[in-house]
Amino acid sequence: MTHYLDPLDSAFLLLETPGTSMNIGAVIELEFGDLLDPEARFDLISSNIAARVHEIPIFTKRIVRSPFDITWPILVEDKNFDFSKHVLRVALPAPGTPDQFDALVSQFLSQPLSQRRPLWQLLIIEGLEDGRAAVALKVHHALADGVSGAETFANLFDISPEVRAPAPKVVTSLEGSVITSSWGLVRQGLQRLRNRPMLAVENVRSWLTRILEVVRALVRFVVIRRSKSVTPDQPSIFQARRSSLNGAPGVEKTYHRLRVSLVDAKRAAKSHGASVTDFVMATTGGALRRLLVDRDDLPKKDIIAFAPINVRGDGSTAELGNQISGMLVALHIDIADPVERLRAIASDSAKTVGFQREHRAKIFQDVPRVLGPTVLSLGGKFISAFSLFNRIPPMANLMVSSVPGPPIPLWLSGHRVTSAAPVGPLLGTFSLNITVLGFEEHLEFGLLGCAEQMPDLATLRDYLYDEARRLIASAPPT
Repeated sequence: MTHYLDPLDSAFLLLETPGTSMNIGAVIELEFGDLLDPEARFDLISSNIAARVHEIPIFTKRIVRSPFDITWPILVEDKNFDFSKHVLRVALPAPGTPDQFDALVSQFLSQPLSQRRPLWQLLIIEGLEDGRAAVALKVHHALADGVSGAETFANLFDISPEVRAPAPKVVTSLEGSVITSSWGLVRQGLQRLRNRPMLAVENVRSWLTRILEVVRALVRFVVIRRSKSVTPDQPSIFQARRSSLNGAPGVEKTYHRLRVSLVDAKRAAKSHGASVTDFVMATTGGALRRLLVDRDDLPKKDIIAFAPINVRGDGSTAELGNQISGMLVALHIDIADPVERLRAIASDSAKTVGFQREHRAKIFQDVPRVLGPTVLSLGGKFISAFSLFNRIPPMANLMVSSVPGPPIPLWLSGHRVTSAAPVGPLLGTFSLNITVLGFEEHLEFGLLGCAEQMPDLATLRDYLYDEARRLIASAPPT
């Protein structure tokens, strides 16, 4: 049976441009474990991953796109799957400082994944300054979102130092012919049309319906933009103003990490009637305020963050693909005091989150389905060719997302995971992504920025840490 990608999953592929490698992932540090020899450690980790590849089906499947993207892409088994192309080893030069580590990870994240192979890669990094090892993982957003990715790739890890045996391989019989090539998709479409001529009329009717829906959406947007009754606590998609944070990201990326105590963050948030997500947003707003002051680019209007929302049902967290929507959050950078900013964000959240979840939950799912694969593909090429992301009004100024972490400690081939910082994508007009993961006792921040537009990303990291400490210090001791 042919496995077509869903429209939203397909959109992450079809809209990809050279600068927007739409990958997600994680940067993980490991304890020493029993093996101190780097080569033996790499052999152990890679062999255990190889033994579990079959537990994660997408690890051995590649993307096939039809000519001119006239159909949605499909996933097929890669008959030439080469494990050595996906699990790599590299060593930091001495002394292996944190800055050297971040530079190496930045280079790894800057390299796009080849669509000729399964869309994932894992880098085992040796030579950290104290002799430990680390792992950097990236996977294409078309295959997973933050929630499903965390659940699925957990199969690579253990919940104790003991390395579990891999699950037995299950051989499935394929009924009928399986499409494995671009022209095979075309032949399949022509065969369907020959067997059912009325399909052409139905497709034309579908296209007309899609065009009508797009026109209606544009009319609604214009009416909303001119309306004077927009809720002040609820940012509209026209509220964000272009700043130095916006612009089409380049190929070269920069990555930095930081962590704060999760217990302290929860305590600080609770003491001011806020959530941990509000804490993250307030911390981000304060750090961006300071950064934009440094740049002499503090806007007169607020900075707006786009925050992805998980719309999965209960029990579906391990299902691959994307089941996300998004909401807009005003970061209140006009407020200098961190506590007042946190309270303002918490107040906005209490008033608008439910509304945004209810009314915007289907936007991400519906738009790709309405436009279709060909329009999405041509649109991505058109936007890239004319650098339109540097000209069109931004929907928001940056992306800030929160990903749930594992509730228990993890080990990789007998090595305990001591840190797990997330990696989010750079999309559209966003040159900055801040993704946050709760891991054990820490709140882990992963910052990915366009190297050209965010040369001061390390400064932003330091400001984030300082703003977090200021909020934590404002809470009464327990």
